[in-house]
Amino acid sequence: MGTNSIVVLPHEIPKSRAKILYGEFKCAWDKTSSRDKKKWAVGSLKLFGKVTYRRGKGFAKAMYFLGKSVIKESTNLAGAIYHKEARTYLNDRRQKCSDFIANGAKSSRKMAGNLCSMIKSNPKEIGPLMFLGVLGFFMGAGMQVGEKTFYDIDGGIPDLDWKVGQFTDIDLLKHRSPFFHSIISAAVLETMVFSSVNAVQIIHSKLPQNHDSFWDKIVSKTNWAEAFVTGACTGIAYHLLIDGTLDGGGHLSGLKSTFDFSMSQESHQTFFVTNSIAEALDLKNKKINPGV
Repeated sequence: MGTNSIVVLPHEIPKSRAKILYGEFKCAWDKTSSRDKKKWAVGSLKLFGKVTYRRGKGFAKAMYFLGKSVIKESTNLAGAIYHKEARTYLNDRRQKCSDFIANGAKSSRKMAGNLCSMIKSNPKEIGPLMFLGVLGFFMGAGMQVGEKTFYDIDGGIPDLDWKVGQFTDIDLLKHRSPFFHSIISAAVLETMVFSSVNAVQIIHSKLPQNHDSFWDKIVSKTNWAEAFVTGACTGIAYHLLIDGTLDGGGHLSGLKSTFDFSMSQESHQTFFVTNSIAEALDLKNKKINPGV
């Protein structure tokens, strides 16, 4: 496989190779100047702030246009009722809604056809990207599928708070922690993956001359990381959506014990759904070194 091939990690890297990779990384990292290390660390912190702000900004913008549309439609409906044209107005809205759904279905079929064509024309490139995207989705959403219902998925990144809460015994970090069951977990994941790629790019020139080809494949292309992050963040959004709707009996942990603050069950569910929407709206932005 050449240096332009996609990076696909095996299910388990042999211990002998893992030891070699670790040794090569440590050798290159030790040769990296303190200035470059500090620059990478500061850059990682900035990236976390950037991706978190980007999510909030995109969500606020979407909510603004949604509110504006609702007000506009309400005003138009009131005007139609006043002029006794409500039936005509509602029929027009129904027709436009039907056209929107039909166009969406047509676009979906076209996208599916284009994807199939891409896979057939370049299976070595597109196939692994799809695999990483699907793998990312289940790592984000969870691997325990259908234990309660067919649509419910447990585990994944949001449910890491089970282990963290048990280990730390901190109420705010127990199951359905606001740090894990929110866009924060997705922002942390994106930062970790992209910062790791940036770290390899920094140390690559300092690796031993006859280093493992693994490092070359990481720096030659970054679309593998983008595919994985997009899939994982989609999984997180799905997990939060289910927690806020169909599996909406839970509540955020630690609010009462930590801040002496209580919310209604509906407010807890709204928190999960809102964060799910915010993450879903940000899926198109999963690029290494993105602009805000």
